[in-house]
Amino acid sequence: MADLRSSNPVLRRGGFAPPPTPTPEELASHYRQPTTLTVDDVVVHTLGLFALLGVGGAVGWVVGRDAPGIALAAGLVALVISLVVSMRNRLRPSLVIAFALIEGVAVGAISRFYEDDFAGIVPQALLGTGLIFVAMLLAYRSRRLRATPRMARIVTGVLFGVVLLSLVDLVVRAVSGSHLPVINDATPLGILFSVLVLGVASLQFILDFDYIERAIAAGAPRSEAWRAGFGLLIGFVWVYLEMLRLLSKLRQ
Repeated sequence: MADLRSSNPVLRRGGFAPPPTPTPEELASHYRQPTTLTVDDVVVHTLGLFALLGVGGAVGWVVGRDAPGIALAAGLVALVISLVVSMRNRLRPSLVIAFALIEGVAVGAISRFYEDDFAGIVPQALLGTGLIFVAMLLAYRSRRLRATPRMARIVTGVLFGVVLLSLVDLVVRAVSGSHLPVINDATPLGILFSVLVLGVASLQFILDFDYIERAIAAGAPRSEAWRAGFGLLIGFVWVYLEMLRLLSKLRQ
């Protein structure tokens, strides 16, 4: 190696000792890239997943009217993917990305069906879902609502119950052309059912906020941002679909 010496007499005094090898923590601090999960990681990943959901939703919105079965097919595929993701300890980002896109197709097609029957219902449902999200965030930050094991059991049980009822309703429609009244009919019982399910679905956000807070405090790896975004995405879609169902009943 060439001897890099300066002709400046001031710079020629003494030699330079080689710098010590920095540790990963020092490199991370220097480049402002933490090695553990942060709120920014969750926000970036969640926004990215919602963007993918929007892309899929646009596709479902366009093709849903001419291909009514696409909502059912995409919904079933998204359900299978969500179960696989939920049961795996090590999360694969590719599965979460696929879920966001395919779930978006289902949500877009369903939204188109509702919008064709009830003009303006989609913006109302989006606004209502956004308000619920903000309300749950404020309730969590103010410690008015905290996640508990009992809440987790209730939310999970209701979620699987709604999915099961929806699948039964699809079978009934396919076999007899009828449907389950409690899910679809604009009766007092049907409206009460939707209100209760919407209330429980809203608590999904509390569970998500609690997981994110605990993961950050425990120094979880940054890859857990995918799981956090996945949970928030499921909560948002669930609340949005229940909001659509409730608004459609009220407008009948």
